Amino acid sequence: MRTAVVCALLCAATLPGPPAAAYAPQALSVTGYTRQAPPAAGYVPHALPAARYAPAPPAVSVTVAVTDGRDDAEAGKRLDYRITVHNLGPTAVHRARIEQEMPATTTSATAPGATVEGRGVGRQKVIWRSDLPAHDIQVFTATAVLGDRADRTGSAAPGTLRAAATVCVYVDESFAPTACSGDLDDLPETHADAGAGGGWGWWAATAAAAALLGPGVVRAVRRRRGAAAR
Repeated sequence: MRTAVVCALLCAATLPGPPAAAYAPQALSVTGYTRQAPPAAGYVPHALPAARYAPAPPAVSVTVAVTDGRDDAEAGKRLDYRITVHNLGPTAVHRARIEQEMPATTTSATAPGATVEGRGVGRQKVIWRSDLPAHDIQVFTATAVLGDRADRTGSAAPGTLRAAATVCVYVDESFAPTACSGDLDDLPETHADAGAGGGWGWWAATAAAAALLGPGVVRAVRRRRGAAAR
């Protein structure tokens, strides 16, 4: 009996036991706790249409010059203006507006292909509408006939001692000019009442001299008559 028990114990000791992994807690798969990242393409914003990122148009580059070929003028004279507009840019300018302000004493103005605003003596304006091709030069002409200054007896009104004309170019219906230029002609500083004033001055001087010398002349004449009577 004892022999059988000892044999049973020895046999149990010599039998292989279950592997250790069978008693170890099973680790959960890492992927079971890992949040699946969405595809990278899902966070890329959609590209906007290329047209929204089109480059800005080049800046307009225009110059203008005006001259009448003279430096002085007077009432009754006609001034012939030549306006030169140059588009320096690589793109055309459509429907540009060219405006010329005539001198303040202008009585009449003309300009081929333009509209003339204002009538009578005062501020008259000439307006052209024209396309300016890239790198192109446009030439416009206008004439103005000058009248007398409004005030010739005292200090003249601003702008009347010189015949001033200005030309400006406007683009895209803007109120701010893209380019401007001007021309100045000196006017004679004559005074209409200068002769009349001189005449009154001469009469006043004559009257004053007569008042001072008159009594002496009368006394001298009386003395001569008295001496002749003796």
